[in-house]
Amino acid sequence: MITVAEVNKAFLDKGLHIELPLPDDRVVKKVEILEKRTWPGGVGVLLNVKFIDEQGQEVSDIFFCQGRKESKKVVTVASPIKPLKSEMLPQRERLTFETDEEVKAYLKLAISHLLQDKGYQVAEQSEVDLYLEKGGKGFFINLSCRCDDEAFKRIEELYELRGKYGGDHDYGLVVPAFQEYLGIPLRSQEGWVQRHHEWLSVQHIGVYAADNQDPNKLYSFTVYPQARELRRYFMITSQQWSLVRAKFIERRSERSTL
Repeated sequence: MITVAEVNKAFLDKGLHIELPLPDDRVVKKVEILEKRTWPGGVGVLLNVKFIDEQGQEVSDIFFCQGRKESKKVVTVASPIKPLKSEMLPQRERLTFETDEEVKAYLKLAISHLLQDKGYQVAEQSEVDLYLEKGGKGFFINLSCRCDDEAFKRIEELYELRGKYGGDHDYGLVVPAFQEYLGIPLRSQEGWVQRHHEWLSVQHIGVYAADNQDPNKLYSFTVYPQARELRRYFMITSQQWSLVRAKFIERRSERSTL
């Protein structure tokens, strides 16, 4: 048997701020909940209580008690975010490039490191700038410093190779994400992609843009590769593109006011 004070404490331990309307030292033999109603932040319960009265007799009475109800704090544990790559390349300190050769070397490093991280191996293929294979399926890659007529010629080469080797392989052009430092304004770069987007999508030829500072980030401007791990990678990074683009424009505006 317990006392009224102990019953009230049990309610409190459960987050229910309700009390029996009896003296704290009164002995309670049984508490039965007949009905319970809840509302935002509150609770009301109809209780059938057996207790010992002041004459020492066992009696039963019904009480309606109401009060504040504490909401349970739900502790959520965030699932660890799987990194985009198992190994990361160091970032560059600047957005600019000195020469076209430096651009192409950077693009080659970024895309080859990504593919090798996903299990591809570099293989010989003289018809493109870079070729890697995994499980008998290849990735044909050309590089271009700018989204211009020359870049479209490199895409046409990929189109011809797709007709030659088939659609089981991936084909892509890799460019810098921001080409304003190379003479191509962002609006012109985006216009070039938009003009060719439908045809590139039909032919399943990707245009992949390497972040000027972070070689671990490449964004897809057209279609995703077929390989699952690469598709997952580009789906994630491409969702980040609008924010990266907005920050670039903001920094450009800040520089123009200096």
